[in-house]
Amino acid sequence: MTQKELSKLLHDTGCPVNEGVSSIKNEKVFPRIDYWEMLWEDVMASGDDYSQEITWQISFYAKRPRNPKLMELKELLNELGYHPTIAHEYVIEDRVWHSYFSITTDAESL
Repeated sequence: MTQKELSKLLHDTGCPVNEGVSSIKNEKVFPRIDYWEMLWEDVMASGDDYSQEITWQISFYAKRPRNPKLMELKELLNELGYHPTIAHEYVIEDRVWHSYFSITTDAESL
């Protein structure tokens, strides 16, 4: 999967999606998804060439746990062969559930 394919998959949920931090417009919209690069890794490809993989953190914010849109996203990922471990925390000051996981994609050519 590439970052473009990941972005499309996230947008296909119908939730507001932000790469990086939440926009001011979406900051109090629930559910919403924020995602960002958290790790770059050079991986040996064939011969002496390296390819790069990027690991993304996907953060899903909702007013209640097990939000249907989160479950839909999980099912879409499972259908594509991705089975991320999804962690959850309740953010007391915002009174919101934060579910998060990581996905590794191939880096796209610049």
